[in-house]
Amino acid sequence: MTQKNNHPVQDYHVTVTRQDESHALAETCGHRLSLNIKKGAGDAGFNAAETLLAALGACILTNVNAIGEKMHLCINDARIEFDAVRRKDPPALVEIHYRLILKSPEPAEKLAELYDLCIKWGTVTNTVINGLTPQGELVVEKPAWEGRVRTSFLSAAER
Repeated sequence: MTQKNNHPVQDYHVTVTRQDESHALAETCGHRLSLNIKKGAGDAGFNAAETLLAALGACILTNVNAIGEKMHLCINDARIEFDAVRRKDPPALVEIHYRLILKSPEPAEKLAELYDLCIKWGTVTNTVINGLTPQGELVVEKPAWEGRVRTSFLSAAER
């Protein structure tokens, strides 16, 4: 964990590598996730939008576990179902609806408090809600037979 503006921050590093025309492999901390990178090829794995929804679900369920434990709640089962709407031009998710479904003997008021805290303290939920603009660059690496030339370009948002 590092410090930024006197606040502790956790750094993440994920590498996503194209495997072929349909598949990419995301890797971090020794774990791997196969992704679909071919438009219209639903049999190749989760596409980017589905991966974003899955990350949002994982974030919320992580907090159901952690915060539910701190609140001493009995949660027998938890799942999230997502529905999203994609605009084509320019492409973007313009609606995300989800249902957090909990099986629990706990009072509804306690589960509502858990739900509010899960959204408030979620890394991915806060990132989506606050609309973070990713900062990126293009790095061009020439094949070895063309010589070792590496060029970087900032994204349009950073110019």
